[in-house]
Amino acid sequence: MNSPLVAIVILTCNQKQVTLDCLNSFTGCPYPNKQVLLVDNGSDDGVKEAVKQQFPDVIVLRNETNLGASGGRNTGIKYARQNLDFTYIMFMDNDIVVQPDFLSKLVYGLESCEDSTVEIASPLLYQMGSEKLIDCAGGAKLNFYTGSTQTRGHDEQDTGQYNSEHFPACVPTTVLMHRNALDRAGKFDVSFDPYGYEDLDMVLRANPDRNPFLFVPDAVVHHLGSKTGFSGYTAEYTLMKGQNMRRFFKRHSTSFQWLCFNLLLPFLSVKTVVRELRRGNVRAIIGLAKGFLSGSK
Repeated sequence: MNSPLVAIVILTCNQKQVTLDCLNSFTGCPYPNKQVLLVDNGSDDGVKEAVKQQFPDVIVLRNETNLGASGGRNTGIKYARQNLDFTYIMFMDNDIVVQPDFLSKLVYGLESCEDSTVEIASPLLYQMGSEKLIDCAGGAKLNFYTGSTQTRGHDEQDTGQYNSEHFPACVPTTVLMHRNALDRAGKFDVSFDPYGYEDLDMVLRANPDRNPFLFVPDAVVHHLGSKTGFSGYTAEYTLMKGQNMRRFFKRHSTSFQWLCFNLLLPFLSVKTVVRELRRGNVRAIIGLAKGFLSGSK
């Protein structure tokens, strides 16, 4: 198999040990033509120095302040375009530990695919520390009428139930994409920062013709699922969530889907409103309402 250059963009912000564990897993990855780009999004935990000492082949790009998920990843994209003659680019969370052959299998999957329009592939994600408990099997199943972004296979035990579905009807978030797809999208949309829907938005813009996404079930990584930026279901979190949700579905829905989404939204929100009222978390409800209203602009 040819080994085209893969640029791997990993973002970190004050998660030094998690990031070091991620990078350490790449030391056992035999794929011969890869360049890991670690974007330090304003950390103050010494991660830059630790990475330079332990993993000298990793290129560390530092943002002096936290630019958010989109802004941080765009730093990696900019460097890769200016300095690397890459064919593929991969965007990964720093709380992922990879199995050694995952990258070879992803690249082979795209390189050997008979359909040349397929330019984006995703691995199988297991939940960290579990025995084949699925975190994500190919991406999110989007429902543009109800605003659902259900993760395929989440919390299911892997019994091979997804092994034959190489082109599932879902949108991946942990992706290997061809440079042509990246060029169509340009970069991540910073209006989704600090985070939320920016990965789904990026992949859909990279694939405007809605060509199939390739799922490679034997390319396996383990995902911790750590959270940064918010502590609980706060007003700040719900404002951002509601705003980005509306912005995302307005951008990618048909006119009819957008109409249905808006008509159904009050009914779809009842469960969340009741739950937070029982908790006495009125501010979160107000934040969610403000987010929905601002996201429609």
